[in-house]
Amino acid sequence: MVAIKEDADLDLAEIKSLLQRVARSIHEQPNRVKYVMNGFVIAVACFVEPLHKLAVETANGIGKVAVDLVGECKIPFAPDYIKKFQARSPIGKKRKSPKC
Repeated sequence: MVAIKEDADLDLAEIKSLLQRVARSIHEQPNRVKYVMNGFVIAVACFVEPLHKLAVETANGIGKVAVDLVGECKIPFAPDYIKKFQARSPIGKKRKSPKC
């Protein structure tokens, strides 16, 4: 949702509280929840310009997320992924449709 809805249409206070929740609890969660929380931090940093700085701080604070994945799958390191995204696309630029 953060990738396609305009920032004015998002509940930024709720997203901010969710980022804080991720920062507090990501390492105690089950594998799937850790994976999704990491993706949430990346999405907010890339697509919600008003919360970009907070999301980057959160990503740096949580560090590397360890998840047991099957096969060759890897979980992205959020700070590096955000930097790569920023190099190829402006922060806050929304997608036209959701990516499944």
